[in-house]
Amino acid sequence: MKFLSGLLFAASVAFALPTSVVDASAESAVIAERACYVQCGSKCYTSSQVSAARSAAYQYLQSGDTAGSSTYPHKYNNYEGFDFLVSGTYYEFPLLTSGTYSGGSPGADRVVINSSGQRAGEITHTGASGNNFVACSGW
Repeated sequence: MKFLSGLLFAASVAFALPTSVVDASAESAVIAERACYVQCGSKCYTSSQVSAARSAAYQYLQSGDTAGSSTYPHKYNNYEGFDFLVSGTYYEFPLLTSGTYSGGSPGADRVVINSSGQRAGEITHTGASGNNFVACSGW
């Protein structure tokens, strides 16, 4: 009985302890950091945005179709020699901050997948010379 009352007392104290107070600006920084899964130039992409682009690219690749009247996804030859996350034949597909690419101007950023639909990485024309690419941060 003494053990049980001690246990109940310990439990009530544990629930009565104040929770730690988190600085609102620090909490916002953590949320922003999580939201920026990949950064291409000055644009931040969430994990959901990258995943949506990767999924759309793979669906088009499997069906043999392209987004709208564009040529995306199309084979990416990796002339820059990136050390991607996975091996294989690579395909690039536009990466957008709002929605999934369905045609028109592709913008500067791309998600790169392999023929199995696996995420290889993200690349951008922003900061690159000519029609080359540089790696986005995050992989």
